[in-house]
Amino acid sequence: MSGLSRNITGIMVPFLLSAYTVFSIAMIITDISRAFNVSITDVLVTVPVDFVGGAIGGLAMGYVADRIGRKPVILIAAIMFSVGTILGSLAGNIIEIYIIWFIIGFGVNADNGMAYPLIVETLRRSSGSIGGITQSLYFLGFLLDSVTYIIIHFWRYYLLAIGIISLIFSVGTAILINENKMKTVRKGLTRDMVPKTISLSLVTIGAFMFTVPLLSVVPTLLNEINVSDSFVTLYSIVGFSGFVIAGILSDRFGRKYTTLMFTVPGLISSLILYFITSSFYIIIIMIPVYIFSGFFSFLGVWVGENYPFEIRASATNIVFFAGRILGGFSPFIVSLIGPLRMGLSLICIISALLAIIGAATLRIKKSDSSIIYSR
Repeated sequence: MSGLSRNITGIMVPFLLSAYTVFSIAMIITDISRAFNVSITDVLVTVPVDFVGGAIGGLAMGYVADRIGRKPVILIAAIMFSVGTILGSLAGNIIEIYIIWFIIGFGVNADNGMAYPLIVETLRRSSGSIGGITQSLYFLGFLLDSVTYIIIHFWRYYLLAIGIISLIFSVGTAILINENKMKTVRKGLTRDMVPKTISLSLVTIGAFMFTVPLLSVVPTLLNEINVSDSFVTLYSIVGFSGFVIAGILSDRFGRKYTTLMFTVPGLISSLILYFITSSFYIIIIMIPVYIFSGFFSFLGVWVGENYPFEIRASATNIVFFAGRILGGFSPFIVSLIGPLRMGLSLICIISALLAIIGAATLRIKKSDSSIIYSR
């Protein structure tokens, strides 16, 4: 197996399985509610807890990765989210679920935060395409959860199976990673990086707040309008396709312009969603909403391209920090606004506007390419 193939496998498989573990709880919210005699809302607290853990994990492990390397951090992260899921199958109360999902979130985002810099450092001309495919694995991970739940319906065995599968295959493939030793022109975070960090942070906040509700609130929205939640499968496939297409387009037209190409129609689609009430038209308009969420797909790669090697992992996770926090709370914000349709619409509108502002204000010097690829 070539070095390129080893790295891509070592990046993508743990990334897929991180999504497999972290979204596993979405299939068993009702089961956990009954098992521990708590409300659905109490179980949903795991979402922000997971993302807070992820924000801290990404930031902390990004700092560590810039000092000891990406591969050791990915291995540690894979063990954390896999073993955490196994421990989830043994949980005795909702508090233990919160603690365990904090650990899972810590590991998941530590892994994801390393994937983006590694893609940038491994690939030169098609990193947006591969980044888009990698990020779209979130949707495939969610699909794997639904398939696993159909096969294993008891929630404890379900979590145990997911944890064991993830541990074996994520660690087994992460070992394949071979890091490139690269020498960069700059050392440390410089003042001229602050404006781009702010702009990229706005895009990231918009991406998380736009996408997370689509992966958590939409099944409940479909039930609210008396529509089969089997449409979740369709939307997952549509979302996956949108992510892949966005990644490919970003290599051809650039990250900034592709972001605008997706966020503007995403904003329009979300605005239409606010005003329609027919179940049929809600089902239809959700398709472009999922497609245009694809601007998230190449974001990690885009961020990584803007920072020198020795601070790339730390800088990437700094940019993603606020997005992870606000993204984690966005499903609750949606539920507080009113009918889920209106809440989802307003959150997506606000998110798209933030991403548009961030992309429009970002200025990148051509000389920055020497920072990324100098050896």
